[in-house]
Amino acid sequence: MAARSIASLSLTFGLVSIPIKLYSATEPSSALKFKLMAPGGALVRQTYVADSLPVETDEPEPIRAPPEPRSGPAARAGSPGIIDMPARRAAPTLDAAPVELKAPVSRSELVKGYEFEKGQFVLFTPEELNALQAESRQTIDIVSFIPSGSVDPIYFDKPYFLAPDNRGAKPYSLLLQAMRETGRCALAKWAWRSKEYMAQIRVADGGLVLQQLLYADEVRSIKALAIDLVPVGDAELELAKQIIAQSSADTYDPSAFVDEEKQRILEAVDRKIAGKEIVTHERHPSSTGGAEVVDLMAMLRASLAKPAPTADPGSIGKRKPSRRAAVPRPSAPASAGGKRVQR
Repeated sequence: MAARSIASLSLTFGLVSIPIKLYSATEPSSALKFKLMAPGGALVRQTYVADSLPVETDEPEPIRAPPEPRSGPAARAGSPGIIDMPARRAAPTLDAAPVELKAPVSRSELVKGYEFEKGQFVLFTPEELNALQAESRQTIDIVSFIPSGSVDPIYFDKPYFLAPDNRGAKPYSLLLQAMRETGRCALAKWAWRSKEYMAQIRVADGGLVLQQLLYADEVRSIKALAIDLVPVGDAELELAKQIIAQSSADTYDPSAFVDEEKQRILEAVDRKIAGKEIVTHERHPSSTGGAEVVDLMAMLRASLAKPAPTADPGSIGKRKPSRRAAVPRPSAPASAGGKRVQR
């Protein structure tokens, strides 16, 4: 299968603009992936619940004395948009006193919070975060040329291949040859998928590689470990050098190594398939457009407080309308017994 480009961009240095195509240099799909399932083989879904259920009341908000001034980020805790997260409550039980219930939250209602101090958050809507994101650009701008090998590999992140686009072969080849003969690589800036990156562009066998780089605050310093290095003797050092010389190689051949754990897992998968240890999962479309989030404690309390609904005698014997012709109505949450609670 021919490689497919991710994007069409322009690589700029000086007044030269090179039309290029961007390709992923790695294959994450080669990693084995497992799905979370119930013991019987049913797929499970993720749901979101809030730590506490807000209680609506008609009572006016009590007037509170202004807090004492504080210094630092905590001084902003009483400002608009800043919330204090209460301590987690113990899980409620049927024989315990009434407590606040956990509230199901739909994905469309979710917002993001940044914890600037323990238990204190500032909230951002998706619109606010979108306004703060870097705007994607169609250019990769070279800012300087540095000696090849001067970037510590610890800063290397995801790699990409750069290939010339239409009418870009000549300037692309010129840049590659000039970098190869000068022994230089390029540092560049580019904005991709709402984030701005630093990147290294280096010469590879057959083309140019763009290596996405980590920022300094994303890499820890080994000096923080305070490793205690001790002196070694000359005789010990000579023996160590001899061992290194005996095990030395001129190049790294990645094809000489395989992921042994992956091979063991694939062999185990083949054995289970051969032994017919297979679970078939059929997806059934949901009439409500998604899985329903059920608060079990609330449903149990509602079942104890409300008598079971009885059937309408006048409805017995009447033909039910077709499900295709019926207007969809929001369904009530299911109780622990599997029945719908009448609203």
